[in-house]
Amino acid sequence: MYSTIVSTAIKVSHLTQLNTYVVDMNGDVIFHDEKFSIPDSMPGAKQKDVLEFFHKLKQINQVYTYINPWGLCYLGYSFLEEGKVNGIIIGPYFEVIPDMYSLVLQYNLTIQESAELRSLIEKVNVVTNEQISSFEAVLQQFNSIMGAEIIPVVIYSNENGESKDRDAKVGDKANLIQERYRIENDFMHAVEKGNKEEALKLINSGNTLFSFSERFPNQPLRRLKNLTIVLNTLLRIAAGNSNVPAILIHRISERFSYRIENGENVAALRRIQDDMIGEYSDLVKSNSLQHYSQMIQKVIEHLMSYYDQQIDKNELATIFHTHPGNLSRKFKKETGVTITEYQQNLRINQAIHLLKTENLPVDEIAWIVGYRDPSYFGRVFKKETGYSPTAYRENGF
Repeated sequence: MYSTIVSTAIKVSHLTQLNTYVVDMNGDVIFHDEKFSIPDSMPGAKQKDVLEFFHKLKQINQVYTYINPWGLCYLGYSFLEEGKVNGIIIGPYFEVIPDMYSLVLQYNLTIQESAELRSLIEKVNVVTNEQISSFEAVLQQFNSIMGAEIIPVVIYSNENGESKDRDAKVGDKANLIQERYRIENDFMHAVEKGNKEEALKLINSGNTLFSFSERFPNQPLRRLKNLTIVLNTLLRIAAGNSNVPAILIHRISERFSYRIENGENVAALRRIQDDMIGEYSDLVKSNSLQHYSQMIQKVIEHLMSYYDQQIDKNELATIFHTHPGNLSRKFKKETGVTITEYQQNLRINQAIHLLKTENLPVDEIAWIVGYRDPSYFGRVFKKETGYSPTAYRENGF
């Protein structure tokens, strides 16, 4: 179960205090717990190191080390789960602190990039050989940790030296675990269908089956954050199973990851859980591409990734190995709109989101969504919504 993999990865993250990533057989990062991220100007940014390393994990149940050109090190381990290859990767860390001045000269870094490098060096742990050996041992036991449901025996001291245990509760514990997995499967199915009501009914902030109060009993906030991270990962997977464009899943996942880590109390985290279930379900319902052909699915994903850029239909047709005329006809037949109209809808929807959530000037919003002429943006926006951007914001739609 993905929840078991993620729960185990969280344990590894706590033990090592390193960034921790789980990558599935498709090369998708299905879970990440990052203490910091690598700046875009450096090699390995945007999890490129992680994905490149994963594809080098050739042997199952073997621990590997990866070192990028700037000396950032990672440990990785691949394992089978239900016959599918997955990987867990931890890092980066330094074995030795790099010579910052040499890197600045070698890569001709700007002042800003030099400052980002200095900040990164201050954040990355320098790890001893003994620590590396310990981390390797933890990864080597990943399968065992994942498969172990730890039920400790509690021994009470008394005058007769007798002890008590909880063996009688083992059966109840096993039944509880089975029930959790059954509900989890039903929950994933509900989200994959975009059924928000059913998903919330199965798993919501008040569901005691998933409270896991035995974990971090004295740290309820940390426990709930961990559970909410797991829930975010399950919801990402469910949306992916329904062929929701990866770019949309990434955006909503990153936004909730930030909210989770900044959650200040239990009540806030419970609201986040319910919000996530609702938003992912709505995302599936409104953006699932399952009913489109494979080619049109890929075209839509491309448009969603580059909605703010000028469309060259000839170039787009070349990317998807077809003729421009055939691509246009097929797109209109399956979606009911032209490629240009679809892109315009994406731009206006993003502009609406920014008007609602960001205190940015209208001219800047126009530029962000791909319109270099603010006046033209205003005309298009009013045609689509019936209001000018300013009026739309002021009326709080």
